[in-house]
Amino acid sequence: MARWLLALAEYDITCVTPKAIKSQALADLLAQFPSGEHEPAEVSLPGVVHDSAAVVEAYWDLKFDGASGAEKGGAGITLTSEEGEKFHLSYKLDFECSNNEAEHEALIQGLIVAQKKRLRKLKILGASELVVRQTMGDFALKEPLFGPYRTVVQGLLTQFDDVQIQHTPNTQPFPRCLGYTGGKGGYIK
Repeated sequence: MARWLLALAEYDITCVTPKAIKSQALADLLAQFPSGEHEPAEVSLPGVVHDSAAVVEAYWDLKFDGASGAEKGGAGITLTSEEGEKFHLSYKLDFECSNNEAEHEALIQGLIVAQKKRLRKLKILGASELVVRQTMGDFALKEPLFGPYRTVVQGLLTQFDDVQIQHTPNTQPFPRCLGYTGGKGGYIK
């Protein structure tokens, strides 16, 4: 630091704190209207002026599916807006897991993605009846392995304003991107 100071000393450099531009803009605006009376201006605005409407936040569909292979598993997620905007994501799970564990991982990843996209309302559609029913609280946890999954899912669900979850039989293929084939097929090698 001292070397830099000596090297830059030959140049006449001085530090000056910048003036606040925002406060000056406010002062200039108030100077334009010196009277104490605050009546709206009688100038009409060109064009059509629309009344402001309350923004209604739409639901997003979150479809998730997980699969386990011989050694590792995969998770697929699709987020779809009411306008048809879609996001497809797939994850390769680098650990041995059962199909149910892969389904839980897919749901958790989907909720994390929705949270990062700052979505507030979700309709969750899952092919795994076990995961959906456990998340809704309809099924009891018989295997202690799923306890932490349920805790994480419940914690993530509290981050949203409204969440609807339902089981949808796997009649249509779920996310098929990045080599993920869903169901028992897992990933294409």
